[in-house]
This record gives sequence, structure tokens and C-alpha cells, in this order.
Amino acid sequence: MTYYDWLDRRLTRRQLVRRAAGVGGVLAAGPLLAACGGDDEKEPSGGGGDDEFKGTGKVVIGAFEDGGLTPFKEKIIPLFEQETGITLEFLEDEYGTFFEKAFNDAQTGAGQYDVYVLDDPWVPQFAAADTLEDLGAGGLEPDDDFISQFIDMGYFPAKEGPRVKGFEDADPILVASPFVGDLQTMTYRNDVFQEAPETWDELVATAKEAQDAGTVKYGFVFRGVAGNPVVTSWYPVFLSFGGQFFDDEWNPTWNDEKGKAATDFFVGTLKSLAPPGVVEFDSDQEGAAILGGQAAAIIQYSGNALKSDDPAQSKVVGKLDFGVVPKQEEAKAQIGIFISAVPKAAPNKENALKFVRWFAQERIQKELARAGSLPVRRSAFEDEQAREANRLTPVALEQLDAGAEPRPRTPDWAKVEEILGIELNKALQRGETGDALDKAAEEAKGYLGQQGYYG
Repeated sequence: MTYYDWLDRRLTRRQLVRRAAGVGGVLAAGPLLAACGGDDEKEPSGGGGDDEFKGTGKVVIGAFEDGGLTPFKEKIIPLFEQETGITLEFLEDEYGTFFEKAFNDAQTGAGQYDVYVLDDPWVPQFAAADTLEDLGAGGLEPDDDFISQFIDMGYFPAKEGPRVKGFEDADPILVASPFVGDLQTMTYRNDVFQEAPETWDELVATAKEAQDAGTVKYGFVFRGVAGNPVVTSWYPVFLSFGGQFFDDEWNPTWNDEKGKAATDFFVGTLKSLAPPGVVEFDSDQEGAAILGGQAAAIIQYSGNALKSDDPAQSKVVGKLDFGVVPKQEEAKAQIGIFISAVPKAAPNKENALKFVRWFAQERIQKELARAGSLPVRRSAFEDEQAREANRLTPVALEQLDAGAEPRPRTPDWAKVEEILGIELNKALQRGETGDALDKAAEEAKGYLGQQGYYG
């Protein structure tokens, strides 16, 4: 069961209010209450030396299963235990199962976990229900070395853009710390493209030529399944055409001129380069197409991109390279990071806060990057050993600098994404945008209105 399946059981913002009220908090009552290696170029975040992280006992971290966490488990957990004397228990569950467990734990105060490793769209839901610690008050002091797009995702309410109703005048609080950096980049065949195509026009022309010549079966591949999959594939196209999802009052704006141009291109031109069954493609199918040597290019997250060099998973090792997503007006990708938070009910809260501060250090992020993961600090992205360990690292930083943004920071994102994703899938089936974006905007606005966004 996925997070989106679980939310489809009518977990609305009104239900969040009732659940939060049941444990002593009211979602919309007002602002959140504040609760509280050799590369040592900077002091550890939070000030003080290594002794500040020493301790006893344990810290229990909960996360959803994902291959992107393997370097953390293999390299960072032993290092933390060695340096601090604190035992780290790492508990994993299937994606949707962990969301449900963690959200229930947060709201009931059960104390099953000390640290949550969340998918970043979950942060507004946990934070709006007033379940997370203020990490700033807990000693985490972000500096300019953090990738700004990453650290800003940890604040609630959002530092920029529209605010959730009930938090319009609240000061942003740091309730989550970026854990592992991740975002979309392009993977392309280097025997089709001499270098990464800079524009969509260049990608289409070269990919079509290779497709017509039989070099590849398909010029481009993406996910077309209704809901999260098709929205995730459409999103960087939409962003590159200059699209904006909402205005400052939470009115949908994806159906403006730029949004419709991006969607026409996506469901028409890109579909013409894709496999015939792309409307039913999800991660497994698109991955098989690029790794099996059938497709010339794809936009995907790092966990799938890094399979390119694994001969056990890729039939075209050595023929796949990475690049920034093509641009129309901009070269902009979607961000989707792992992000950590400390529940207010954490039974080992002191150790949890120590872990968050320890893991945020520059030298630890370099260790993470050298283990093959994407870090959250610029210095770690620029580290030469990290770049040698993971050739996607410099491209990911290039993409961040070219343009990358997260999904809208609302507790109701999953429902909005579902609404839009259904209509995008229908448009993809037809091969034309038609009224898909307008219908999605109308339905989404109706839903958000029921949740009190415009009252």
C-alpha cells in the first residue's frame, strides 16, 4: 500500500484537525508551538566540538525502505555509534506502511521512534498537526553551506510562497533537516547524443533521428500511470516551460498558457517518442526501457539513475551518461529528498537531537557523499572524493544551480496530485490536452475550498 493509497481513505485536512485535537492540538488554531575524517573546515552545526555528541543509550530511527538509504546504513550508522557511544536502531517499513505508522506515532505520542526519515511532501502534514520538534531550538543552526532548496523544505510554514490557512502569520520554524539530497536529472544514451541535449527541441530532433534509424526503439520514456507517476514525469516539463503550480492564494495556475503548452508537448510530442503502452508505465517499465537499451533518454531520480552502471541491472553499461534536464525557458527539475524530523514524543529526545546535529555536519555529509549517496551540503557535492565515488554528484549540483524546486508545501498535496494525475493520464491517452488542466484546476480548487483554503 502506498502513501497515496492510504490518503485515498479520505484523510482530509479536516480529519487532521480532529486527530490533532484528540491529542491536545488543533491544526488550524494558530502557529506551531516551538518545542524546543580530516575535513574539519567548519565547526559542527550547533557549535561546540565533538564532545557535544557523546552519550549513552540509544536512538531509534524509522524510515521507509529505499535503496537510496543503503550508503547511510552501511557507512554512517557504524560511524555514528563509534564516534558518539550511542546505539542506533534503524527500523524500516514499506513506504505507505511507514507513513501510517509514523503519523499515528506522532499524533498519539506513542514514542515508537526518536527520528523519522520522511519523504519531503509529508513534512507539512506532520508539522501542521503540531507533532514535530523545533530543531532550531534543539541546537541545529543551518549555515550557507546547506543547499538552500533543501534546507528551506524543513521550515513550516513555508518561508516563501502561499501559506496554509491558520499559519498565515506564523514565523517559519525548522521542523525537519534534509537527510539525503535527491532530485531529477536526465539520463541519456551517449551513442545517440554527443553530449547532453540542452533544449527539448534538440532532444526531440536527435532522439527521433535515432529512433527512425533503429539505433533505439524509443526516443524518450516516462511514467504515464494516473496519479503520482504521470505528475512526476510531467512536472519537469511543466517547470521548464515556466509553469507555476499555485498563486499566492492557493489558486491553481497549472492551466494557464504555459501549463497548456507544456502539456501539449508532453502528451503529444514526447508521447510520439515513447513506447506504445506508456500510459500504463510506472517505474519498473520506464527503468526497463532505459536500462534494457530500448530508449534514448529519460528524466528520473538518482536511485534509478545509478542503476546505469550496474551490469546486473543494465544492458548498456558505459552507454548511459547524466545531464541537466532540457530547457524550454528554464532547465528545471523536481526535488524529492529524504528529510528527518524529531517527534515531540521521542523517548530518547536528547540523543535524537544529537544525531540530527551530528549528521548535519560538513564532514559527515562528505562521508555520506563518498559512500555514494547525494548529500545536502554544497561542500560535500564539491568534494573530489565524492565526485569520484558517484559520477552523478556533479551533475546533481549542476541541476540544483540550473533550477530545481520541491512540490508545493501543503498538507493536501497528495490529493491535489491525484486529481491532476487522473486528468493528465486521460490527456495522455487522447494525445491532446483538451480540457484536462481546466477540469483538474476546477476540481482541485473545489477540494481545497472544502478544506478552508479560501475562507
